[in-house]
Amino acid sequence: MNKMKRNKLLLAITRCPQLKPAQADIYDPCHRIVCSQPADAFQAPEPWRGHIDTAPILFVSSNPSISGNSEFPPASWTDAQTVAHYQGCFDRGAAKYVSPITDKQFSSVPFWREVRGRAAEILGRPAVPGKDFALTELVHCKSKSEYGVTEALPECSNRWLWPVLHQSAATVIVLLGRYTKDYCTELWRLDNKQSVHFNVPIAGRERAIVILPHPNAREKRKVEHHASVVELNRLRAMLDGA
Repeated sequence: MNKMKRNKLLLAITRCPQLKPAQADIYDPCHRIVCSQPADAFQAPEPWRGHIDTAPILFVSSNPSISGNSEFPPASWTDAQTVAHYQGCFDRGAAKYVSPITDKQFSSVPFWREVRGRAAEILGRPAVPGKDFALTELVHCKSKSEYGVTEALPECSNRWLWPVLHQSAATVIVLLGRYTKDYCTELWRLDNKQSVHFNVPIAGRERAIVILPHPNAREKRKVEHHASVVELNRLRAMLDGA
């Protein structure tokens, strides 16, 4: 993967050109989600977390939530700092500009903790955040409880989804939650009643697709509840050595 192209995309998402028009126009599809944050404490859109260009598993959810406990790049950071934050935030001692998220901090975020569990189930071994899996979203602006996602989803995904997927080296893409399942299965012409799909051509390579409930959903969330033993073994074989 071209790191320069990857970094350019990462920074472009954090500075999405739709932000200013959305703030000014109440009819803009991104208006609700952009204006759900206070302008004087606005957290920029989040492109992805982890080494998306090498991680064998990519989790895709609706949009990043806002949390006062989660560090985010301030406007004063340089391009290099911002790239290092999103690419290396889960690394252990490898981040050049920012302190990596500790195990305690990682485990304190239910979404991250749940996703690591799902990755471990697919791999059949403990999963290393950032290395074994990366995280991204259909809508990159942050909000609480998916506020504004319905309106912003077509605009944001049309602008950023394919460029992000082209940067992803993932062999397995995991769709989390209703928004992601409905949008991506329609986009890729998949049966949304089937939880596992193989050999799906996406962004220049064939991938396996796994559809799971949102990590916050009050239903069975483990991979074993949605994939057969045969399917899970096939996923693991694809990821062997990853």
